[in-house]
Amino acid sequence: MRFRWIALASLVALTACGSTAERRNFSVYFQPYSAELDQQALESAVNAAQYAQAHASLPVLVAGYSAPADPGRDVDGLSDQRADAIKRVLTDDGVSANRITIDANGATDPLSMPQVAVRRVDITVGR
Repeated sequence: MRFRWIALASLVALTACGSTAERRNFSVYFQPYSAELDQQALESAVNAAQYAQAHASLPVLVAGYSAPADPGRDVDGLSDQRADAIKRVLTDDGVSANRITIDANGATDPLSMPQVAVRRVDITVGR
C-alpha cells in the first residue's frame, strides 16, 4: 500500500512539473523608436514561433513596450506596432492568430528599468 502512495505522489509531481515546464518566455529587442525587426530580433521571434508550434495547445501572449515621448520623436502606438510586428512573424510561421493575445503597454518609464527594456516585446507561450 505504501508503494502505491509513493508511486501516485511521484506521478502527480511529474505531471505538475510537465505543465509548468511548457511555459516559456522570449524577449525581442528593437532599435530605439523603431518597430522594424533586425536580424537578431527576427531570429528571436522565429524561435518563439517554433516553440509555439511545438506546443500548439498553449496560448501566446505578446506584450510590447516603448519609451516615453522624446521631443521630435513619435512614440504613440509604438508598443502596439512592435507587438503587431511580432504577431505577424508568429502567424507567418504558422501560429494561429486566435491563440495570440496582444498587450501593448505603451510608454514605459525607463527610470524604473534599463533603457533597453523599454525597447522590447515579450512573448510568453503558455500560462
